[in-house]
Amino acid sequence: MNEPKALSIAQQIEAFPLMPITVSKVIEVINNPESSANDLVKAILPDQVMCISILKISNSVLYGRPKQVTSLENAVTVLGFNEIQNIVLAKAAVKAFKQIPKDHKKDIEVLWNHAFTCGLAARIIGEHINQPSGQFFIAGLLHDIGKLAMLLILGEKYNTSKWLSGLSNSTKLKEEKEAFAITHDEVGGRLLKHWQFPDTLIAAVNYHHAIHGNSNLQIYPLVIQVADFLSLMYDQNEAVDEQTLKTALHDHLPNFEKQWHQQNLPMEEITLESWYAWLKVDRAHGSDILDILAS
Repeated sequence: MNEPKALSIAQQIEAFPLMPITVSKVIEVINNPESSANDLVKAILPDQVMCISILKISNSVLYGRPKQVTSLENAVTVLGFNEIQNIVLAKAAVKAFKQIPKDHKKDIEVLWNHAFTCGLAARIIGEHINQPSGQFFIAGLLHDIGKLAMLLILGEKYNTSKWLSGLSNSTKLKEEKEAFAITHDEVGGRLLKHWQFPDTLIAAVNYHHAIHGNSNLQIYPLVIQVADFLSLMYDQNEAVDEQTLKTALHDHLPNFEKQWHQQNLPMEEITLESWYAWLKVDRAHGSDILDILAS
């Protein structure tokens, strides 16, 4: 009975507008090993809004550059190919949902603020385990994008006060599946695949509530799970210590340590209290970046 619902949602995702030409050109340049910094600049330069956003983010307090970045060429040199790609993808994805009715504005702001905090937490974890932190940031930022897609598709049937915020635990995911025949993580993964985003981001979004699929990509949803947990703790604005965080993490993700070991990630790098402290600092320093992405 629910299969037609899931099929209908999947078909409507396929009807979503594709990413702007700037995004497809940037992905093409990034995927070409012979591309130069000049090729990346040429792909972005016609999009002046994107250029301005990249310069603003390059000069934000979060990146802490000692000298001002004054040109797109300079930004590519300073930040690198992958970081520029992440900015382009993040801005395009955030702007794709500008048409959501304004009566949902408050709930959507709560979702994006949580998602941005999750992105920052994922970036911090990525840095500490020597992984490409920029891609973890965008994965965290977009981890709940399926909720916005479902809101666009289902309208008032997708109750924003119930589904857009709060902890998506196993009970809530089961309720979502029963109600709509598909969950927001599945929808998010389908949407990013439709947009031809990198496999790492698709995996991070599609499996951030259930780790499975390609073992080479499992590190991405695993990090997003921990980042999501830290961002939820941040949202609650509680003073916590290492033991409190570890206990809460075990309750939230009981299989975390086993999955962490399976990815050959160093347990000694796990300092939840330190990550949480850095998250609070970065959240204060990066408050303008979400506004830039949404503008």
